[in-house]
Amino acid sequence: MAAIFIEAMPFLVIGALFSAAIEVFVSPERLVRHIPGSTAGGLAVGIGSGFILPTCECGVVPIVRRLMLKGVPPFMAIAYMLAAPIVNPIVLASTYIAFRGSLTMVLARVMLAVVVATAVGLYAKRLKNVVHDSNDSCNCGHMHNHDHSREPFLHKIKSVMMHGAHEFMDMGKFLILGAMAAAAFKTLLPENIMAFFGGNLVLSIMGMMALAILLSICSEADAFVAASFQIFPAASKLAFVGIGPMVDLKLIGMYAVTFNRRMVLALVVGPVVLVFLVSWLFGQTGL
Repeated sequence: MAAIFIEAMPFLVIGALFSAAIEVFVSPERLVRHIPGSTAGGLAVGIGSGFILPTCECGVVPIVRRLMLKGVPPFMAIAYMLAAPIVNPIVLASTYIAFRGSLTMVLARVMLAVVVATAVGLYAKRLKNVVHDSNDSCNCGHMHNHDHSREPFLHKIKSVMMHGAHEFMDMGKFLILGAMAAAAFKTLLPENIMAFFGGNLVLSIMGMMALAILLSICSEADAFVAASFQIFPAASKLAFVGIGPMVDLKLIGMYAVTFNRRMVLALVVGPVVLVFLVSWLFGQTGL
């Protein structure tokens, strides 16, 4: 447990500070200025923005709602929402280190995010409306969506520190919970049961996906928890780091108060089905 926490904690700190800096210094409205006219271009910009405007799973939901209210097409904003917590450089670096320099796992994680974000984004484009009209806020518990544009520079720095500290404390508890759960599974479960799940590709993928949804670990640290399940196949670990940033207990609640029912269903069922299928196919390759 301690080893997982110590390895993951630096990435959690960096991720919290970087996310806070994006929240304070970068105005989401800047993305509205150059919206591509084509669907493919909109998806590419939405997903690609995750590389340069990374944020946590919780922080991205209110940002996406704000973007849509400012005129960003919903399909583009939702593609960004699903991809950003996975394709950002901090998460990719933590994945690379957690899996001992495995570029295959890093690229597979990016591919998984692109597939899901594209599919759900295309579905959102078919809907006339995706937003829950009666709600204008998010119950995520984070200090997001404040207007920092007119604050003096030193106040902005203070805001970054406050946002970062709040983010770290809020997500750190999920990292501790995840590390404890991983240690408990490996210590308390009989080896024959672990071997049974680890030796069955379908069961291992389903089990790791369920665990990721329940634990709600931050994407900057989830790779270290996944990698600790050494007896499980790589495909199940990919499923763990794929589904968690898109669907977990806290995200389901935020989706429910932000989007309408059809979109919530797509945001939950779509990623679950696609992550399972892509992970299963990944497992069939034997990588």
